[in-house]
Amino acid sequence: MSVVKSRRSPHNFETPRKLRQIRKAITEMGINGFGYDKERYEARIQKFADSITNFERKDEIVASMREKNKAYYSNFLHEEIVITRDIMRKVICEFEIGNSIWPSGLAKVAEFRERRVHLDECIGWLHAIKQELQYIAEILPVDKNKYANISNEIEQAINMVKGVRRDANKFLKNKDT
Repeated sequence: MSVVKSRRSPHNFETPRKLRQIRKAITEMGINGFGYDKERYEARIQKFADSITNFERKDEIVASMREKNKAYYSNFLHEEIVITRDIMRKVICEFEIGNSIWPSGLAKVAEFRERRVHLDECIGWLHAIKQELQYIAEILPVDKNKYANISNEIEQAINMVKGVRRDANKFLKNKDT
């Protein structure tokens, strides 16, 4: 008799696969400039240009603003690619370390706690990547709706890691054996 997928707990390999999918999606977002939208950028510049009251130097001021923004966004994108890559590397590393600790023997409780610490770190880094993506969406001229899917994926991953952590409680229940 088979159990409907929605009623069973995630398989051991689903959580690491989900984390790798998120890492890949964020890497692709970085390669594509995190959804940097030139039309939205131009709208920001136009809004700035409309607010200028010095009509004699308007073109010069707008050109200067374009140069500053171009340099800023270029540097910002590069930094965010590095930051998000490092965070996702830590997410996967903490999960793999925590998941590789299999409490047994005399040090079962200590190993359980060590496992839990790493899984908690993984959850913390997942929250950090979510906040970083939210910051990117606020700073860059992007379509914020494109970030909704990855945000939902991160929430699912957080819940999956919590499930792995919850499943690890069986080690403490059976600590006498």
